[in-house]
Amino acid sequence: MTTHLAHAAPASADRPTRPPRRGRRARRVAAMGVGGVLLLAGSASLAAAGLQARSGGYFGTPEYHFATDTAALKTDEIDVGSDGARPADPDPDVGELARVRIVVRPQDPGVPLFVGIGPKTEVEKYLRNVAHDEFASARLDPFKADFRRSPGAATAPDPAAQPFWVATSTGRGTRTLNWNKTHGAWSVVLLRRDGRPGVEADASIGLRFGFLLPAGLGLLVAGTATIGHLIITRGRPRAGRP
Repeated sequence: MTTHLAHAAPASADRPTRPPRRGRRARRVAAMGVGGVLLLAGSASLAAAGLQARSGGYFGTPEYHFATDTAALKTDEIDVGSDGARPADPDPDVGELARVRIVVRPQDPGVPLFVGIGPKTEVEKYLRNVAHDEFASARLDPFKADFRRSPGAATAPDPAAQPFWVATSTGRGTRTLNWNKTHGAWSVVLLRRDGRPGVEADASIGLRFGFLLPAGLGLLVAGTATIGHLIITRGRPRAGRP
């Protein structure tokens, strides 16, 4: 009598290989964490956008008093993504994405003022032979600004006639200067419109971050889509499962 033996193939040979259950669970937990971070970041960005809107569209400093008996007040270098950035500055600097607003209120509303922003090298050339005060440092509580004095002529050349300004505001009363920052090294200068000595005013600076609202909405959509996908696919039967 002849006996025939059938050799069965291993059960796993015809069954698709599936990743271990523990690995799938770990990936789902990680994806859930990413979705949660996106939702939190989006909520924070929208909250900041709301605060910016309630603040008049800008995050601003209080008004501080500045005065000089020379022809001009000049800021230190404002560096925006140029090769001369200080090593301690972050790259990229979030502040470089902001729109700048400078508000200057003269002590004497009848005295026309000139506020200008120009390339640092051109501003220094313009004031090279003019007596002026340049910002050196500041103490915040209470606020006190220290300036370095440069000697020179008492009166500055007509500031409005200079061709290098990238943003200006001139005239009587409160002056508001808006500036979309671009790469380079810049300086802000405050003078009387006629260039004569004696400048006294209160000033504040504000920053507007236009990306807050769209970034917040985008992050919320991405976070919601990530978590929604995990919820939808959680109970879906897998291919090959009996």
